[in-house]
Amino acid sequence: MIQITRQAGALSGTLDQSSLNNADPTTTKSTHAAFTGTMDGEAMTLSFPQGLGFVTNLSGTVSGSKMTLQVPQEDGSIAPFALAPGSTDTYNRKVAVVQAKADANLSAREAAAASSAAAASLQERRQQVAKAAESVMQDAAAVRAGLANPPSFSDFERDLAAAKENLANAKTNAAKADREQDESSACSDAYSAESDAYSVESDSYSIDSDMSGLASEIQALKDAAAQLDRNLSEYQQAAAALPGYTPPNAPDANRIQDLSNQVSTKTAAWKKKGAGYQTEVAKLLKEARAVAAQAQKDHC
Repeated sequence: MIQITRQAGALSGTLDQSSLNNADPTTTKSTHAAFTGTMDGEAMTLSFPQGLGFVTNLSGTVSGSKMTLQVPQEDGSIAPFALAPGSTDTYNRKVAVVQAKADANLSAREAAAASSAAAASLQERRQQVAKAAESVMQDAAAVRAGLANPPSFSDFERDLAAAKENLANAKTNAAKADREQDESSACSDAYSAESDAYSVESDSYSIDSDMSGLASEIQALKDAAAQLDRNLSEYQQAAAALPGYTPPNAPDANRIQDLSNQVSTKTAAWKKKGAGYQTEVAKLLKEARAVAAQAQKDHC
């Protein structure tokens, strides 16, 4: 909007301009500049003492009710800019239109940002579900490996065999004591039987140690199964919060439950088997002590 006053050939007035900001179309930029000028016939020149961007002078023409300004462009060219008579209210309405465009651009940007954020959030939640599913599958693989590699009872067998051999030695030495004619020799044999009984007791301690190792293996598998159950629960909660999405590696809850049941069943069987060795060696130790005690009583 140009508001202009003419006195003879002298001009003065103000120029107001409102437009979208090229750098940020969600905002507007406004210009208000005072000018002076001259007019000769239809030709006129406007001078801006404080400058108008990079423009200090504008030339133009007035023909009837129309004014045309020759406006320098940023690329160095000159472009005509036509103006027609109007009112301040008309200009203000046009400024409001410019501001409305800026507001619309801002709303569009915010909507796009919100849509992008929603998409990013959805993708992140899907990744969380998939990650939870992967944790379940890894835990399940660890449990299966544990079930496929049961504890070895070879140490139990070796220590039980040693206990049986030492019991046999105790019986042999006790029987030898019974056959001795010399009481001193018989008492010595009885002490040998007692030593054999102590060896059976040592074998019993070894089996207790084997049982401790077995208990550690059992607990490790139970812990793995418990971790599997916890991660399955976390996966189910995450999946429930995102209905309609199933990750490619979604775990089968029934199979996971079957694994948990196998862990309970097999670890109970392993523990029972280990306890059986303890019971058997306890009987051997009791018998060895009785044999040694009787030999001591009879011959020492």
